Amino acid sequence: MRGEILAIGDELLAGRVVNTTSSLAAERLLASGHTVTRITTVGDDPAAITECLRGALRRAEFLLVSGGLGPTSDDITNEVVAQALGRPLVCYPDVLDRIRESEAEGGGPIGEKMAWLPEGAEVLNPEGRAAGYVLEHAGVPIFFLPGVPDQLEDHLVHRVLPRLARLDHRRLHVRSRTFRLFGLSETEVNGRLRDREREDPHLSIGYYPNFPEVFVVVTAQGHDAADVARRFGDLCDAVTSLFGEFIVGIDEETLEARVGRLLSERGGRVAVAESCTGGLLASRITRVPGSSGWFDRGIVAYSNAAKVAHLGVAPATLERFGAVSAPVAGEMAEGVRRAAGTGYGLGITGIAGPTGGSRHKPVGTVYISLSTPEKTAAHRFAFPGTRGEIQALAAEAALDWLRRHLEHGSYVPGHRFAAGPAEGA
Repeated sequence: MRGEILAIGDELLAGRVVNTTSSLAAERLLASGHTVTRITTVGDDPAAITECLRGALRRAEFLLVSGGLGPTSDDITNEVVAQALGRPLVCYPDVLDRIRESEAEGGGPIGEKMAWLPEGAEVLNPEGRAAGYVLEHAGVPIFFLPGVPDQLEDHLVHRVLPRLARLDHRRLHVRSRTFRLFGLSETEVNGRLRDREREDPHLSIGYYPNFPEVFVVVTAQGHDAADVARRFGDLCDAVTSLFGEFIVGIDEETLEARVGRLLSERGGRVAVAESCTGGLLASRITRVPGSSGWFDRGIVAYSNAAKVAHLGVAPATLERFGAVSAPVAGEMAEGVRRAAGTGYGLGITGIAGPTGGSRHKPVGTVYISLSTPEKTAAHRFAFPGTRGEIQALAAEAALDWLRRHLEHGSYVPGHRFAAGPAEGA
């Protein structure tokens, strides 16, 4: 079925709240074989809401509306819908009872406002705290869902999608996969896939920069499940063949999660030493649930004295090569690996800017080192962008190098940010 999404709330237009609910809903709907033709965001303006609602009803086979169902004065969705569709507000006793139970259980004062819904509304979850509902108008089902992401997702998965499946007798079979790439620009990625885009109108390829990565989303759809699966498999195989070494994750698996999985499979552990990234690498690693099983420690050694005291970097190395150099990065990686007793160590030192660069070492110069019991290698990188972007690229490149080593045994990072040959440290 072809539908639209209408998100309501001044906070969305002002940027105070990111509209993650619409993207979540669109993703779920697409995966279930439905097409979202339009996503509209509107503020708490009765006239604007009415205009958007009536326009969507003329175009769509179903409509999903989120936000504005709460108990405060700026939650006006129910009142506006009642007036726009000529359906008076009616008190729903079951919803009111649940509100009173919630207040008695210590949920705080709510008031009965949320129990007054447009006439003809069917409550989707009478037992829940958030009373989403469906209203059919002129043959179009309109689903009114709370704007809180987890509440919306619960309604969508358990109530909206099953109902749409019963209504849709022409349901498409959809297969989709997201490939996370690092080390190629969006233009380079598009160039490699351009020919594939023209081969089959039932296949689609989307490109979505998600700094510092590029996401490639491939989708196949059709009415024949077996045929969709075959064509989808062929497309995924083609993407894997074209970008194998640059694929850092698939679907929800992040680069750091992939590194953790690879280390766990090998019984390995890693420790990291950071200077210019200021703990960003360790922070990314520890976002992964269960990372304590494969991550030992992260040391932020920002000053030269800290590099000497906590990582065992030789003062003579600092004096001869400078803090931003391959030998220092190598000694940082070796030092943290020895201190932690891990099989792998990563070291990062560089110039994140916006000042501090020179002709020989401009802003964006970063040295990253990978240390293992067999070998320590260091490499020079030239990262573009702001201070934050350089730091993000450095943390990503360090993780990616470890991934490449775990998957392919490589001591060479091998992508467009690498500025010179690998150097022994």
